[in-house]
Formats: sequence, C-alpha cells, structure tokens
Amino acid sequence: MNAHASTLDTDKLRKLKALMDGGKTLGERQAAKRKAETLATRAGLALWQAMSKLDEPVRIVRTASPSFADIFGAMDDEEERRNPGHKARQAKERAEKEARRRARCDALAAQYGSLEAVFEDTEVEAALREALKHLEDPANRMWGYEDYRASEPTPAMWEAIRSAVHVPTTLPELLALHRAQEALGTDRYTVDDHWTPWHWSEAWRGALEQLLDTLADPTAEGVAARIDWMLDLAKRDFSRGAERDEVVLAALKADFAALTASVQTGQPQPQTETQRRAAVLDLLRHQSELTDREIARRAGVSPTTVGKQRRKMETL
Repeated sequence: MNAHASTLDTDKLRKLKALMDGGKTLGERQAAKRKAETLATRAGLALWQAMSKLDEPVRIVRTASPSFADIFGAMDDEEERRNPGHKARQAKERAEKEARRRARCDALAAQYGSLEAVFEDTEVEAALREALKHLEDPANRMWGYEDYRASEPTPAMWEAIRSAVHVPTTLPELLALHRAQEALGTDRYTVDDHWTPWHWSEAWRGALEQLLDTLADPTAEGVAARIDWMLDLAKRDFSRGAERDEVVLAALKADFAALTASVQTGQPQPQTETQRRAAVLDLLRHQSELTDREIARRAGVSPTTVGKQRRKMETL
C-alpha cells in the first residue's frame, strides 16, 4: 500500500545505532531508537531483526551462535510444552487483531474516500513540503534537513514554516493541531504498518512539540493545555528523556506563577516581545485583510508597530 516502503537501509540504520549508543543526551538516543524502529518497520522487521542484519558478517564466522529468531522460537516451543495451546492462543490473538485492523480500515476508507486518500498530503503538509524544499539535505539521510534533530527545527526551518502555515500562539490551539497530526499518523499506520512520515511532516510535528514544551501561555486555558500535553507524553510507549521533561515542567511552573500573579493583581501578565512580534507576523501573513488596529489589539502592540511591520513585509 505505501509507495515509500523499501528494503532495509543498513547504512542509515548503522548511523542511527551510533546515535542510540553514543548520543549526547538521553532524548537524542531515544529519538534515534524511535527512528530505527520506524526504519525496521518499513522493511517488515522488528528492531532486533533489523539490528541483527548489521552483524551478518560476524554470524558468518560464528556459525554456532544462535540467531534472535532461534532464541525466540525456542522460547515459544518451551512455552508450548509448559502451557499446551500457547501457540494456538497466540495465533488466535493475532487473527483477532488483524480482524480489528481490517474493520478499522473499512471505516477509514469510508471516512477519507479511499485507503489511498489516507496518505495524501494535507493542506498543511503540502505547504510545508514546498516551503522546506530548499533546505533539504540529501547527505542528511536520518533527518532530511541540515543540522535538524527530532523536535528541534533550526531557525531557517522556523522561518520557512511560519511563512507557509499558520502557527498558533496559544497552547490549546497547538495541542489540538498536534493531536490531529498524531491521529492522522495513527490512521496511516493502521492502513500500512510499513508507513513512516516524510521529513517535512516530522518537522511540523517537531515544531508543534517544541512550542508545546516552551511557549509561554500564562492563562488558565494555557496551563490546562500544558498539563494535558504532559499527560499525552506520559501515555507514549517511549521516553523523550529527562532533559525535555525538565523543560516542560519549567514552562508550566513559570506559567502558573504568572497566572497566580495576574489573579492576585487583577492585571494580565504581558507576553514577551518575541511572542508579540511572532503574533503580528503570523496575522499579517495569514489574515492581512485585518486592519492595523485589529491586529494590534489581538497581538498586544500598537497600531504603529503593526503598520511598520506591514510596510516592511510589502517591500520584500
């Protein structure tokens, strides 16, 4: 089903293994493992099976060494001896799981119009693919863009992303977009378990996650959304690392302190200059029909500031 599925890319897998073993941070090592698992899945393999491919020259020499498949097969045989019917139960569970998957595929075909349509670029994905095209780095086969790492868009990538799509400035909006992107990924993986997202889609997910981690939103809605984001992270089957968790907790603590201060004083806490500028640029790019006064009201700046930025953009 997925036109992008391919045989195992052992060169890329070796690079990922090097990051898994020697990444500078736990988050980088975990991200590399997730990439390796995706790469293995695309080739129809479990991660341990894919990793065993890297050791093939060694196994040729040490022919007496058992393979992973032999070990797990022996474990199944032993379990069958201890609990007769084990293999039959396992087969039944796999069949039931596949039946549920097929039923879900039927529902997705009705929802999207066809199973092929599930993999079509969304409007956002198409815009990002074009906007980020000039930054593609053929030599960077792991991440697609020079200097890019999971959930860490570069300044050049941020500029391209903001020029192409609307980037929300509140946590509830960001969380809704991220959940929609994750749900789309789940739908695609249900249809084709060899599917893996393209790097421009991963860049968008990374951008959303970075903002969900760091964007200041000292409102009741913002604090609630960040807590919901942390709950979403807790439900994942992998850890991003303690460093990323500390960043999210620090942002939550800062927002809560600002929210508490605003309640005590009765005055809302101002956004940072960077946030106000980003809000102005975003509104001018995607809602340029608004007046300078209306944009100023929404972004918390003066109409004069909006006017200057509008004239600057018109001269580019």
